[in-house]
Amino acid sequence: MNSAVAGPFSGQAVPRAGLRNVGPMRALTKLSPAPEDVQVLQRSVPKLRDGELLVRTLACGLCGSDVHAWRQDNGYEWVQAPVTLGHEVVGRVVASGPGVSEDWIGRRVVPIAIDGCGDCELCRRGTRQLCRDRSVLGLSFDGGAAEYFSIPAHRVVPADGGLPAETLALTEPLSVALRAVTRLEQAVDKETRIIVSGPGPIGLMAALLLKDHGYSVVLLGALRDEDQRLPFARRLGLETLLVGQTLPTNTGGWLEASGAAPALASAISSILPGGTIVVAGLFPSVPGVDVNVLARNEIKLLGSYGSVAQDYRDALKALEAEPDRWRSLVTTIPLSDGTRALRTAADAAAVKVVLIP
Repeated sequence: MNSAVAGPFSGQAVPRAGLRNVGPMRALTKLSPAPEDVQVLQRSVPKLRDGELLVRTLACGLCGSDVHAWRQDNGYEWVQAPVTLGHEVVGRVVASGPGVSEDWIGRRVVPIAIDGCGDCELCRRGTRQLCRDRSVLGLSFDGGAAEYFSIPAHRVVPADGGLPAETLALTEPLSVALRAVTRLEQAVDKETRIIVSGPGPIGLMAALLLKDHGYSVVLLGALRDEDQRLPFARRLGLETLLVGQTLPTNTGGWLEASGAAPALASAISSILPGGTIVVAGLFPSVPGVDVNVLARNEIKLLGSYGSVAQDYRDALKALEAEPDRWRSLVTTIPLSDGTRALRTAADAAAVKVVLIP
């Protein structure tokens, strides 16, 4: 088999071992632990190591985790700057490193954002995202908010269908929403009324999935969400409420996706005895929880974190089933405007911001 394929650089060949004699690329980079110290910089195209693929980014969504890292919120002190952000990525493989089949070259792939060592008990039981040695694309190492990124070949899921790249950039957040929904569905029945707090991408996706699955769902948002996200949710057929309005009294399930302490407190105080709360949002500071109410009402409080390869495959199927609906969530912004895109995401001025190189 030929060891080089046609590359994206004015007819240059892309060697199997990586790119040579190629200039720098643009990358949305967190430069230091200082809040908002993020810029679009010129960085070198990654050099491939054993087992890796080089991927040309087609689209990259911005996540709440990117915003937390940009603001340097509590709990993100571990992020080692400088690092290129971005883990909600889809791209096309342009080169393969030693030990990796060249058959990957030319295929579109979605990287698994959170992955473990592969050898520990947690990884062997299928919960690789819970591994104590897990790493996060775009936070632990350089991510996909750039023109190119590298990723171990075992850490990608093929995305060979015909969906547009900006739709495929929703694969990772939809996989996270699917996992959280599955956690909740395992604990409630179809007659259970459910509240989803937080009309950001994960909350909105989760509410849509639950409605698709036949549940009675209310999406709960803050006053600022009336500018964009809650009206959009209503156009998609979801029932919505604002924080402070009277909540349904027969709520037996709650999916907390806002990362806001008042929302979690409201869930604990409002849910029916014996109900289940699934927490999928990450909080900028440690929220207070009334454990006495949890105990006295036998409320189940479950965490849901990240997703695994099967969740990605399920998300791709869901995207293919309703492509126009999911695409409507996306607002595209050029990679060159990456810092503006982060502020747009932080201000909830769009449902899902996706960077296009």
